[in-house]
Amino acid sequence: MKLSHETPARRWAVLVPAWLVLGALIFGHAWYLQRYLGVAEGLGLRGAATAGTPLQAAYPGFAADAQTWVRHALTLLEGDQIRLRWTDIDNAPHGREVHWNSAWAWTIAGAGKLDHWLTGHPLPQAVERMTVWLPGVTLFAAIVLVSGWAARRTGLLGGLLVAIAMGGHNRFYEGFFPAYVDHHGLIAASVFVLVLGVVFMGVGWWRPAGAPEAPLPDSPRLVRRAAVVSALGGAFGLWVGAASVIPTIAFIGLAAAGVTLVAGRRVAAEGFQFDPDAWRLWGRVGAGASVGFYLLEYFPQHLGFRLEVNHPFYALAWLGAGELLAELSAWWLGGCRPALLRWPRLALAGGLAAVAPVTILLFKAKVFTVADPFLATLHNQHIQEFLPLAKTLARLGTRPFIDVAIIENIPLILALLALLFSRRRPLILLFSAAVGILALGLSFWQSRWLLNTTGPFIVLSLVLAVVYFRGVRPALRWGAVLVAATLLYGVNSVRRILMAREDVMEMRISPADAYSPLFRDVARTLRASQPTGDIVLVSSPNSSTGIGYYGRFKTLGTLYWENNAGLKAAGRILAARSVDEAKSLIREHGVTHLAILSEENFIGPYFKLLNPTLPEEELKKTFGHLLLADKVVPTWLQAIPYRVPDEFKSLNLFVLLLKVAWDQTEADAIFNVALAKLELGETAAAEKDFETLIQALPAAPQPWFKKADIQFGRNEFEASAQSLVQAIRRSPIPERPTMYANAAASFYRAQRFAEAVLLYRTALAAQPDPNIATYLAWVLATCKVDALRDGAEAVRWAEQAVRADPASATYLNTLAAAFAEQGRFPEAVRTAEAALAAARLVNDAATAKLTEARLAAYRAGRPWRE
Repeated sequence: MKLSHETPARRWAVLVPAWLVLGALIFGHAWYLQRYLGVAEGLGLRGAATAGTPLQAAYPGFAADAQTWVRHALTLLEGDQIRLRWTDIDNAPHGREVHWNSAWAWTIAGAGKLDHWLTGHPLPQAVERMTVWLPGVTLFAAIVLVSGWAARRTGLLGGLLVAIAMGGHNRFYEGFFPAYVDHHGLIAASVFVLVLGVVFMGVGWWRPAGAPEAPLPDSPRLVRRAAVVSALGGAFGLWVGAASVIPTIAFIGLAAAGVTLVAGRRVAAEGFQFDPDAWRLWGRVGAGASVGFYLLEYFPQHLGFRLEVNHPFYALAWLGAGELLAELSAWWLGGCRPALLRWPRLALAGGLAAVAPVTILLFKAKVFTVADPFLATLHNQHIQEFLPLAKTLARLGTRPFIDVAIIENIPLILALLALLFSRRRPLILLFSAAVGILALGLSFWQSRWLLNTTGPFIVLSLVLAVVYFRGVRPALRWGAVLVAATLLYGVNSVRRILMAREDVMEMRISPADAYSPLFRDVARTLRASQPTGDIVLVSSPNSSTGIGYYGRFKTLGTLYWENNAGLKAAGRILAARSVDEAKSLIREHGVTHLAILSEENFIGPYFKLLNPTLPEEELKKTFGHLLLADKVVPTWLQAIPYRVPDEFKSLNLFVLLLKVAWDQTEADAIFNVALAKLELGETAAAEKDFETLIQALPAAPQPWFKKADIQFGRNEFEASAQSLVQAIRRSPIPERPTMYANAAASFYRAQRFAEAVLLYRTALAAQPDPNIATYLAWVLATCKVDALRDGAEAVRWAEQAVRADPASATYLNTLAAAFAEQGRFPEAVRTAEAALAAARLVNDAATAKLTEARLAAYRAGRPWRE
């Protein structure tokens, strides 16, 4: 199967620099992505230096699962679990089982721990920081291992082709995208090794000495070694994500059987040998390794019948499939002689292969949760990755459409053309094309399977090169293969860096990626409404994941099959047919907050999932619709003022935040709703609510304060001052002087001196206060508005203040200014000198400097003006 021939020393001398170049491209892209995400992290801070939430890092818009992996990793670091079996991040208040890969969660945790040790960053932020780099490290390791193996089996050129493809294939790279610490990259790599191993085992065939030249192994030993590697790769994939790898194992079996049926006798007639024991070994090693991984993950405390994940029943199926392939292939190649059929062995193998599917058919959702009608419908109708490929392609732009629909399928297209028009139809090409067709067909059903086509398609690229270029003269062979690999895959590695760099230089964040900092801002606001204690959030599934991540809140509904119960609970709340029903469910689940985003609010899908037979008009009667569309908030929900930051205006969404407040009065509810309206800029509606409260609660100061704010914002300064007087008169007596002083200072800063004077005089009429007396005196003495100045009154108030504290530099300064306003400059000078001495006595340099400037004016016979 050699594509090139060279000494081992030359092979590694070229491979190692090639790996370094690929590593530079991978980590260069990660570096730019870190800067890009840093730009995103700067959004929504509202002027603060940091977000202030427990978790803060921004993520690509498609990386919600990465956030959940980080939370699981932190659970392992902060708790006492060794294996990841339980979480309370959703399905509150009960929590739920977790069936994610513990080793990968510990890898994420370990990377964060390493950063924490090296840099001293807090552990949560250290784990977040390492998410940018960990996928690249994993991809680089996979490239070295797999391309190194490919180089040993096919030569240096084959190894370079595999390395370039693994680093450059956009869909394969997507599984290892910076910050996307999900398990999909590991699954794609395991599928790749699974298929590549079967090709390297010659699909069970080998070329003995004297047989024609063919791209097949030269000995049974090489066949079986490749079978072992393939099986180990598949078993690892079952451990990481069984549901994603099982179809590929099945496709390999079907393709191998089909190739043997179609071409096996021809290949045997050409002198090639079939080794049925290679398939037995493949099945046995795969089954044994997957059982070992299962025990590592679940033994002894967590054994059970969960067939959504790796389970011994799948190991039995793999074992049976390997045996069936071996037995039936030998029977077919032996001329279908009945004597070759060992019926007891076949029956046992068939029974083993049927255990898992029969169990699922019999027990359905009890052992395979995704068979639950609610979850199945949710997946097939409302989650992007479960939609048919045609719908996914329809949503893509021109360039992504060309990449996914055409460029990434070039290996399969070329393989089909070769099989149709070339006289050479090698068995490994037939097999690789068959697996590719089956994998692509599955992605047409659900686009999430597109990632699993990457491994078979890269294998097809290698097979095409081996089949059609291994006999070409070296210069042409090397040039053609490397140019094809560069154009098909390599340019992507460079292009993604250039695109990320351009985004960073332009400070351009895509709308999908802007949701991370928006969710973080929402989490910050929710926590501000409840500074301590657990927050239990109801929101849409995507928002629950994002907002819950940044606040480390508990939620109900998230899009994980283990959380079927939590999804249904969240759906029953938002799609409740009455307020009382929603109230009862909210109390039952200990919900503290609701966050409803106008985009992806999921109220409609929840309603249809839970009430498939009800007409669409009934949706308008649901609790969620009442809140979001009708904006009717029951008394026991407190509206939290929230305005979407200006950076997110392009998202064109409305966010409704509510806090459960069982003891909230109707008046408080109206007041809080009015505050929320104010935050949203609905000033007229808010003012109407405050007027209602003023009439209903004549002794309450808060509505008057808010009315004053609205009037001030409209430049109705006199009316605002009068409203403030009404508000302060209804406030606690000890707080009134400070309130008057602060209110008057606001008008003073706005150059509205008349209103400031009104407030100061009203305060002093109610009760004497030396501070307010001196504030009033200062305005009356120094105001630039001639009609407002009154030196005599200023002296009277200033003298009253000085009598209260003769050593106050502030009071003496004010009295000096009042004397100057009356033209009594000798007294102004003496008083200013006393103020200067008082300031210096307490080392108040700033006041001393101001006093010196004023003293110079008084000595020159000029009053002071502000």
